[in-house]
Amino acid sequence: MSPKYPNPRKRVGYWKRYERADIKNYRKVWNATYQLVCEGVVPFEFSRKGRKPNLEKEEYVCMAVLHVYFDNDFRETEQQITLLTSKKLDHTNCVRWFGKINPKYVDNLVFRVHKKLIGIDDVGDYIVDSTQVTCDRYEVKEVVDKEELHLQTLKLHILVTYLLNLGLVSIISTFASPGKANDSPFLRKKLLKKEKIIHGRTLHADKGYFGKENIKTCKQKGLKPNIVPKEMEYSDTYLKKYAEKEYDNKARKATRGLVETPFGGLETETGMKIRCRKPHHRNIYICLMALKHNIRSYLRATALKLELNFAPTSINRKLFYTLNY
Repeated sequence: MSPKYPNPRKRVGYWKRYERADIKNYRKVWNATYQLVCEGVVPFEFSRKGRKPNLEKEEYVCMAVLHVYFDNDFRETEQQITLLTSKKLDHTNCVRWFGKINPKYVDNLVFRVHKKLIGIDDVGDYIVDSTQVTCDRYEVKEVVDKEELHLQTLKLHILVTYLLNLGLVSIISTFASPGKANDSPFLRKKLLKKEKIIHGRTLHADKGYFGKENIKTCKQKGLKPNIVPKEMEYSDTYLKKYAEKEYDNKARKATRGLVETPFGGLETETGMKIRCRKPHHRNIYICLMALKHNIRSYLRATALKLELNFAPTSINRKLFYTLNY
């Protein structure tokens, strides 16, 4: 049954463009990832001793990306590698090489895709948020003077921006932390990198990020902070002035839903649940979830027949909407 009130944002031809992106094509995802990885240096070296590895370093990284991208186990990933490269790699070696990657390198890959996306379209303000991810491993927690077993939780932290004309969300930076960790320190210490942001833009965030240090850090890096103040009486003059004069609640409401786009897609596909035995693997896996979203956004953007060096102008925008809408 068709909905009574069709979504006006789903313009004519939406699903044709969605299918054209072919974001679940194994070969297309592999080729796009391989091209991306080859543009930089892979942060591990092969040992000079022992048997020569079956794959190139770049192919090992692509293997890790596909493992998370399609949410398969390592036995299924083993079969994918054979079909895509005609090379044999045992699933135990898939696990081993997956652990060679580090979250910092994945974060750099996320930003590398983001740079390709902002070369296609204009970007808006920045939004930061986090969400919980559940692992299949148990840990002991104290609840009312007794110990209970609970599934371990972690957090996926992301800094995103909106591609104004394409209607896509691009992740700029990502980080994984324990589930109980406070969001606030990760904004200034891990997500906000001066070389990754455009000065003069606004940064939107919820109450979990409110604090003098975060506000000052944003201003030092050329951003306008728009963080939701906590409902309390402020003895600090600096925070009181910010809450009364600088905070723009209307602008915050207009953008607060955009950051949920990556989380919503991951929640639909995986339920925000991962399968990892080693703690190091969990951090890698969670950061690769952010890379998965960016690769999908990139495939959708290029599916609109735009060149990578496209410079958005008023004439090009008019032509773009004429051809696609």
